[in-house]
Amino acid sequence: MFRFVRFTIFGCLLALTACNPGTTPKTSVYEVTGSSAKRVAEVSAIITKHQAPPTAILDAYFLEEQIGDGILGPSDFRTFYVVEVAPQDVARWTMLLTPLEATAEYSAPAQPPAWWIAQDALGSLQFYKPDLLTGSANGWVGVEPQTGRIYVFTFTM
Repeated sequence: MFRFVRFTIFGCLLALTACNPGTTPKTSVYEVTGSSAKRVAEVSAIITKHQAPPTAILDAYFLEEQIGDGILGPSDFRTFYVVEVAPQDVARWTMLLTPLEATAEYSAPAQPPAWWIAQDALGSLQFYKPDLLTGSANGWVGVEPQTGRIYVFTFTM
């Protein structure tokens, strides 16, 4: 009996040392890089998984952050991308989207790239639900009609 109790206590202590709340989860970043044509091709392929782009994409940027390694527990993802279309084509994109009823909260990558929107410019965007373009219900699509820039932010929980 004593041996069983001693083994149980040892197992509990071992489990407690494995759960170190002071450690941060592993974070990795994937960014689509290269020429404009390469970026457009890769981002178009991502969008096409959910919806065919209604017009030509002139330029595109994509960055995904993964928090957690997916091995010792789940991983969460945050994606940020920008699709640039001709300003006259913006209406064809927004026709596909559902307006967002709630106020969109600003989010940016841990190391924001130059192409991501600044927090003080967020008010200039028209917001829509991301599900049709991304397959995710979490996040937002922000459209800047004057420039033809479509910002997309999604996340997993």
